[in-house]
Amino acid sequence: MAESAVASVLRPLGTVAAEEFAFLRGVHANADRLRDQLRRILRDADAKRRAGGRNSETITNWVVDVREAAYDAENALEKADLLNRRRGRRRGFTGVLPWCADLAALHSFGKEIVRVQTKIRDIIDSAAANGIVDPGPGKTSMPTYSAEDHEVTCYDDDSFVVGLDQERSKIIEELTDENIVQISVVSIVGMGGSGKSTLARTIYKDSRIKQHFDALCWLGVPQEYRFLDLIKGIAKRIIMDIPREKIKDGEGTSMDGEMKDQLTVEALEKMNDVEVSELVRKELQHRRFLVVLDGVWPVWEGNSNSYIDIERIIRVFPDLNNGSRIMLTTRDHNVANHVNKRNSIHSMEFLDEKKSWELLEKKAMQPYQNVSSCDRSRLTPIGKKLAVKCKGLPLALVVLGGYLSMNLDYDVWSGLVDNLDWEAREKDEPIWKILEKSYNDLPNHHLRYCFLHLASFPEGYIIRIKRLIKLWVAEGFIPERPNRTMEDTAREYINKLAQKCILQVVDRSKVDGSIKSVALHVILRDWCIKEARRDGLFNIWRNTRGPEVVHYSSDSIPTYRVAVHNFSDSGQNVASNPIPNLRTIWLFGLLPMPLDLPRWKFLRVVDLYGIKDLERLPPGIGKLLHLRYLGLPNDGHRSIAIPSSVSDLLNLQTLDARNSRTTSLPRYFWDVPTFRHIYLTDVYKWFAPKVGCLTSLQTLHFSGVCVLEDIEKCVRSRQRDNARARNRCAVANNRRKWAAMIEALSGMEQLVFLHLESLYSVGGLREMAMFPQRLIKVLSGNSRLRIRVLELSGRCHTRMPINHFTKLPCTLRKLKLKASRLPADPMPVLGGLPNLVVLTLEDAVYQGEDITCKENGFPRLQYLTFNCFRHVKAWNVEVGAFPRLIQLNLVKSFDEITTPPQGLLHVPSLKELQMLSRAKFKDNVSEANIQSLRGRGCEVKINYTDDMF
Repeated sequence: MAESAVASVLRPLGTVAAEEFAFLRGVHANADRLRDQLRRILRDADAKRRAGGRNSETITNWVVDVREAAYDAENALEKADLLNRRRGRRRGFTGVLPWCADLAALHSFGKEIVRVQTKIRDIIDSAAANGIVDPGPGKTSMPTYSAEDHEVTCYDDDSFVVGLDQERSKIIEELTDENIVQISVVSIVGMGGSGKSTLARTIYKDSRIKQHFDALCWLGVPQEYRFLDLIKGIAKRIIMDIPREKIKDGEGTSMDGEMKDQLTVEALEKMNDVEVSELVRKELQHRRFLVVLDGVWPVWEGNSNSYIDIERIIRVFPDLNNGSRIMLTTRDHNVANHVNKRNSIHSMEFLDEKKSWELLEKKAMQPYQNVSSCDRSRLTPIGKKLAVKCKGLPLALVVLGGYLSMNLDYDVWSGLVDNLDWEAREKDEPIWKILEKSYNDLPNHHLRYCFLHLASFPEGYIIRIKRLIKLWVAEGFIPERPNRTMEDTAREYINKLAQKCILQVVDRSKVDGSIKSVALHVILRDWCIKEARRDGLFNIWRNTRGPEVVHYSSDSIPTYRVAVHNFSDSGQNVASNPIPNLRTIWLFGLLPMPLDLPRWKFLRVVDLYGIKDLERLPPGIGKLLHLRYLGLPNDGHRSIAIPSSVSDLLNLQTLDARNSRTTSLPRYFWDVPTFRHIYLTDVYKWFAPKVGCLTSLQTLHFSGVCVLEDIEKCVRSRQRDNARARNRCAVANNRRKWAAMIEALSGMEQLVFLHLESLYSVGGLREMAMFPQRLIKVLSGNSRLRIRVLELSGRCHTRMPINHFTKLPCTLRKLKLKASRLPADPMPVLGGLPNLVVLTLEDAVYQGEDITCKENGFPRLQYLTFNCFRHVKAWNVEVGAFPRLIQLNLVKSFDEITTPPQGLLHVPSLKELQMLSRAKFKDNVSEANIQSLRGRGCEVKINYTDDMF
C-alpha cells in the first residue's frame, strides 16, 4: 500500500519534471548558441584591447561585465544540473518532498539563466552600438586537432646543450678532485637566461658525478625566502633524496626508511634554525655529498639584502674532509664573492655567432621533422641572422627555436628579421617579444591558459605533472574529445609546450618515458604572470616583507583565481579579502589558521597544501556545490576528519589527501559519481564502496588501518579476554570491508593507477595486514580493466594461487609488492607479464630461500629493485632472462650469497647497478663480477651501512 501511494505521487511529479527539464534543455541550447557568439565577440574585443588606443579601458570594462554575466549563467546551469543529479540519489517516500522543492528551484534557476542571457545580449548590443565590437556574423573558432596532436616527440633540454662542453668538463674535474678533501664551493654566475641551470643540471646528471658522490641533492632557491624556510627546504630534500635504510626507533623497534622519512619531516616543521642545521649535519654524516643550490639570491632579512648570510647557509653543511661539494648558481656576483669556503667561480659567457646558430638550428630543425636539404639551405641564411639578433643569450635562442620549429616557412622566418622589435628597452624584453610570438602561435586558448597557469606556482617550484593535470582538468582548461580522456589531452598539451621549449623538462617516467615533472624559467614566469593578470586568469598574493613588489598593469582584468605564496602571519589578509565569486585558491607556504571556505560558494579548486595545523575540514564544505578539486595539507603529523557533507559534492573530481592522515570517511563518501582521482592515507574508520560505483575513477591510492588493542598492556585477565574479543571483532570487520573493497574494483574499468595498503596498528606500532584471497583473482578476472600501475602493501592470503599474477591486465607496466609473504617463488610467474617495465619487491615479499629468473622471462622489464630481500640463499639468473634490463637496485638484499650473481653477466643491456649492503656482509660482494660489469660499460655503485636491521 505504501509503495502504491508513493507511485501515485511520483507519476504527476514525473510529468512536471519532464516539462521542467524540457524547458531547461531549451535554456541549454540557447546558452550554447550564446556561448559561440560570445567566443567570437570576445576574441575581437580582446584583440582591440591589446592593441591599445583610446577605447582600451572601455573595452576592458566591457569584457569584465560580459565575463561576470557569463559566470553567473554557468553557476546557475551547474546548480540546475546538480539538483537533477541529487534527485536521482533519493529513494522512497522521504525523497518526494525534497524533490518538489528541487523542481521549484530548477524553474527558478532556468529563469535566472534566461535573465543572464538577456543581460549579456544587452551588453553585446550596447557594445556594438558604441563601436566596441563588430556584431556581424563570423565563424566561431573552435579547437582543431590533427594527427600530429596525438603524438608529440619531446626532447629534454640536456640534449640540446651547446658551447658548454669545456666548462662542464672543468667543473666536473673540480668537483671530483680527490686531492681536495675539504668541503668546497663551485659557483656558476651569469645573467638570467645565460644557461647557468642547464649547465648545472647536465653536471648533476653526469655518470661521473653519480659514481663519485654518495648523496646528491638539488634544490631550486626562490628569489623571495627566509633563512629558516630555506634550510628546512634543504633538509626535506636531503631526507627524501638520500638512500633509505631501516633504523631502530627509540624502543628498539625496526621501521623502514619511508616511515623514518615521514617522522623526520613531521618533526622538522617544529624545529628552529639550530635544530634544522643539526638535522642536516646528521643526515649527511659519513657521506660524500654534492648539494646544488640553483638560483641563489641574497637572503632577505629585515630591510636589507644580506650577502653575509650566504656564508651562514654554507655553514649548515658539515665539513667531513671527504671531498663533499656545494655547487650554486646565481645572477649576483656578490653572492659568489661572499662565500668564505674554498670557492671556484665560473662566469657564463654569451655564445658566439657560430654557437648561437648551432643551438638555434638544433631547436628549430629537430630530427623528427625530417627537414629536406633544400628547405634547410633556404632557411639557414635567415636563421643565422635571427641567431645574431639573440645576441648570444641561450634562453632567447631556445624560445625562438621552439617557435621556429612549428613554423618552418621562409616567409615566417624572414618576417621575424624585419618586423620583430629586437632592441631591449626594458629588462628581459627581447626574450619576452620572442615568447609572445611563441605564445600567440599556440593552437587554442585552452593551451594558452595551461601555459600561463604554470606561473601560479612559486618561483623555482618543481611541478609534478600528475598534480598539474588534475588541476587543469578541474579548472576547465582541458576540452573533452571523443575516445580520449581529458587527462590524455592534458598530457598532449604538456608535450606540446615542451616541444616549443617554453617549459623545462625536469624528470621523466621510467615506465614509458612520459614527462613526470617540469619547471618554468624565472624570466618566462615573469612574462606569464604579467600576461595572466592582463587576462584576468589569476593573481598572486604575497607577504609584503620580501623584496618583490606586485605590479598591476592598467588594463588588468579582475581575477577569480588566487595563488597565495608565503603567507606566515595570522592569515587574516587572505580570509578577509573581498572576492565574492572566487573560483580557485591555491596555498603555498604556511598559514596557521584555516580559511572560511564556505563563504566562497563558487569555488571550483581548493588546494590547501600550505595550511598548517588543520584538524578538520569545515562542515560547511558541502555547500561548495561547484568544487572539483580538493587538496588537503602537506602536514602528515596531523589527522584530518572528512565531514559527511563531502558526499554532497557531486562535481568533485579529485580528493588529494596523500600527505594527510585521514581519521574517518563518511558512509556515503564513495557515492560521488564524478570522482576521477582519490588519494587517502591512514584511514582508520571507513566504509567500502559498492560494486558499480566509481565508474569514472582513474586513480585510487588507499591506505586502511585497523586499530587493535595492545593486550600486553592489560593488567587483569578479564581485561585481556575482553581486549582479545574486541580485537577479533575488529579483525573480522576489517576483513569484510576489504573483501567488499576488492569486489568493487571489478567495476572500476577506467582505473589506471591502484595503490592499496592494509595495516594493523597495535599500541602505536604497525604491521601489515592480510588482503582477501580474491584480490589478484578480481584484478585478473576482468578483461576490461586497464590498470597500468599496481602497488600492493600487505600480506597476500596464504591460499591465494601464485599463478593468478600471470593473468593481471596486459596493460600493467609497473608493479610494486611490499611485505606480501608469498609462499612460492614469484619470479617465474612475474617473469611472464608481457609488458612489465618496472618491478619493485620490498620487505619480505617472499619467504623462501631460492629464486629463479627463467630464460626469456621479463621480456620488457627495464628497472628492477630488491629491497630487504634477505632470506634468499640462491638466485639463479638463466641465460636470456631480462633482455632489456637497464637498472638493477639491490638494497640490503641477498646478504648470504655472492652479489652481484654470476647470471647478471649474461644481461648485456644492464647499464646501472646500485647496491646498498650491510658492512658485515662486505665479503660477499664479488669484486670480479663487479669489474666484469664495469668492463662492458655498466655503471656500478656500492655503499655500505652499519645498520643491523
